[in-house]
Amino acid sequence: MAFYSRYDRIFRKFVPSIAKASYNPVVATVGDVLSGVLALPFPELGDLPPNHLRIRIGAGNRIINDHFMFIETGSRCWLTFLSRQYCTSSSDVVELGCGCGRVARVLKQDWFEGTYLGVDIDSEMLEYCRRNFPGDRFRFVLSPHNSTTYSRRCHNEYPNPPYNFRFSDQDSKDFIYSISLYSRLLEKEMTEYIRESYRALRESGVMYMTFFCIDDVELGRRWTFRHRHGNAYVENARFPEAAVAYKKAFLIGVAKTCGFREVSVIPGNPQSELIARK
Repeated sequence: MAFYSRYDRIFRKFVPSIAKASYNPVVATVGDVLSGVLALPFPELGDLPPNHLRIRIGAGNRIINDHFMFIETGSRCWLTFLSRQYCTSSSDVVELGCGCGRVARVLKQDWFEGTYLGVDIDSEMLEYCRRNFPGDRFRFVLSPHNSTTYSRRCHNEYPNPPYNFRFSDQDSKDFIYSISLYSRLLEKEMTEYIRESYRALRESGVMYMTFFCIDDVELGRRWTFRHRHGNAYVENARFPEAAVAYKKAFLIGVAKTCGFREVSVIPGNPQSELIARK
């Protein structure tokens, strides 16, 4: 459960996307310095990514003090994945929207013996990951998709993003997941990622995605999702990818159309969980 102050809606009118603000060099520098000062008494926080990368992937309202939330999120994710038997310590896994390695950093520990592939549209965060993860079992790939919120580039080596983006060989992965990526994707990109996830998974492989479910999220305080964009409900018409919601039935239908045989949604607030098995 996420908690937001009563002033959050007012704040978001002036700063509709903290992720967008993180690309501003002044905002990034000031935030990195202040966050670094707060971390000084805690040596265990010294290996975290810089603050502007951490808030870019989502920090709620903790603009300069998300250090422990950043660490706890990754550990909580893997406790969930392993306890529900979505994967094992030797699985070949893919993270869509890997960011600066918030979830992947747990896999650098000795218990993980599988392989990891991280996919993201932000080249700065991918470069950070490539410098800070061992190259023998960790690989990071730039997605061709663009975003008005989560990428400062106007174009990259994919000047015309392909409709059939391939991030892995067919039937080569055991587990594909994303944390809050589907809450940032419009319909075309969301459908493409689900289709590619199905293609890349081995038989009985699992896709796990968190997303804003319009049926479950509490509306009227932090979130309204009053704007429509096709089948998507968006919070901000100017920056539609800043926050995107879908109806549960629609997302289940997309997953089944792409081929998944078992699809379910676990309700949550603010985000629900989509689980699909090939």
